[in-house]
Amino acid sequence: MYPLDGAQIFMIVFYKLTGAARTFRLIKLLSLIMKTVLAAAGIIQVLFLGNPSLLIAAVFLPGTGILEEKVSMMKLENLLNRRQRIISKGVYPARLVVAMDGCTLGDVMQKLDYDRFHIIYILDKDLEIIGRITEQQLIKALQTRSAADKISDVFDVGV
Repeated sequence: MYPLDGAQIFMIVFYKLTGAARTFRLIKLLSLIMKTVLAAAGIIQVLFLGNPSLLIAAVFLPGTGILEEKVSMMKLENLLNRRQRIISKGVYPARLVVAMDGCTLGDVMQKLDYDRFHIIYILDKDLEIIGRITEQQLIKALQTRSAADKISDVFDVGV
C-alpha cells in the first residue's frame, strides 16, 4: 500500500516494466483495496475491542495525490534520461502523438510513454496538421515556460 516501503519498491520495478499509466492505476487500486481492508478491520476492532487505533490509522493514510506526483517525477526523470539511451542504442522505437493546438504543454507531457520516443503532431480544429514537435522540444519548452501554456503559444505552428 502506498506510501509504505513495499509499494515504493513495487512502483519502481513495475514502472520499469510497464510504464507510468499502468503503474499508477495498479498501485492506486491496490492502495484503495488495502485502505478499505484496514478500515473494515478497524471498525471490527472498535466494535469488539474498543480500540480505535487501526481505524484512525486507516483514515489518516494519505490519498493518491502524493502517488501521482511521484509517478510524474519518475516519468520526467525517465524522459530526461532517454536521450542517452537513444544515443547508445542508435535505433529506438517511436510513437506518434496528436494534440490539438489548444492543449497545454502539461497535457501533452502527461501523455508521453516512458518506453518510446515521441513525435507530436499539432492539429487545428479541422484536424489538419499545423505543426510537428519532438519530445525534446517539449521538454526544452517546459524548462522555460509554464506547463499551463498552450502549444500554439509556445511553438510556431500554423499553415
